[in-house]
Amino acid sequence: MSIAKINDLIVNEKFEHHFQALYDLHTLTPIGYEALLRTDLFTNPEILFEKASHTNRFFELEMRSIKKALHSYDKINQCTYNNKKVLINVFPSNLADPDFLGQLNKVLEETTLTANQIMIEINESEIIESVDYFSKTVNELQAEGYLIAIDDVGKGVSSLQAIVELQPDFVKMDRYFAKHLAKSSRKQEMVKSIVTYCLNTDTKFVLEGIEIMEDLEMAKAIGVSTVQGFLLARPEPLEVIRKYEMDDSKDNGFAAK
Repeated sequence: MSIAKINDLIVNEKFEHHFQALYDLHTLTPIGYEALLRTDLFTNPEILFEKASHTNRFFELEMRSIKKALHSYDKINQCTYNNKKVLINVFPSNLADPDFLGQLNKVLEETTLTANQIMIEINESEIIESVDYFSKTVNELQAEGYLIAIDDVGKGVSSLQAIVELQPDFVKMDRYFAKHLAKSSRKQEMVKSIVTYCLNTDTKFVLEGIEIMEDLEMAKAIGVSTVQGFLLARPEPLEVIRKYEMDDSKDNGFAAK
């Protein structure tokens, strides 16, 4: 795709977001939703971000995406006031940009969301070459009340170092470990080791990629408390999620404020 088409996509925001639920394994209810960019111009959004990363508009694309995702999710928040989390993926280089926190705070002020509803997932597809370089930004974000998650743990070469050094609020383990979890004692031991670390450091643990019931049952048996995957929920458009949340609020006797 040409630079001109990428610029057109960014300027005219020719994208939307679908939302995939993260489930509490004990209650089987969503604790929040991950915002995932979708566009007709790219079947795989990762290709869009990879191409954009070689332009001077990469940071702008990230911030426009974040703004649109938070404004979209705010439509659910205004209807239900359920205070569930919304997860946004951020590339490390954009996270470290001096303007990131200021622009994020500005977007947040335009919504009814609070900082502790926003979980920032540090994307492992762009390797963190120096964890120290990001520590200051992460500390500033957490001081403002934002939640930090290390995404795809076990996939990137630096994710374990990042867990120790950045002290995230959430650890999301890569879907590789969920696939055939019930049949692999080695995967079970690896997941248990990270679960134990999280329990001992007051860090929340999420296992991504749950697709079959056997793996879900094994995840629960070895101490996983939060999961994400197609078995429980696929990414859905905003209106589908809003209807679900509105119906759930009515079923539980809540009324929008």
